[in-house]
Amino acid sequence: MSIQLMKGILQQLSFQAQQTAAPQKSTFLSDNKSDDKSLHFSSMLFNSINSISQTQNVAQTNAQDYMTGATDIGLNDVMVSMQKSSVALNLGIQVRNKMVNAYQEIMNMAV
Repeated sequence: MSIQLMKGILQQLSFQAQQTAAPQKSTFLSDNKSDDKSLHFSSMLFNSINSISQTQNVAQTNAQDYMTGATDIGLNDVMVSMQKSSVALNLGIQVRNKMVNAYQEIMNMAV
């Protein structure tokens, strides 16, 4: 599953959430916030996707550096960064699957 596809799904979910919640204003987060910064689910998810992408880029860079003969990186560093990248990607895929399942359940609810 590519990062671009996950971003597309995120944008579609954000758009649909804005369409359904536009007339109503939720005060759930505004009652509990202590400063001007409020947490939005979409921004948290977008930051997570960017973090996964950065982890993959670091792993790829480490692997390329090792293959070109850089002396400051060892095989163990390459393997650890690749495993971190793999775990992060698998976590992202599982979160996406849970989001799609939750979305499908909500869409199948009778109103």
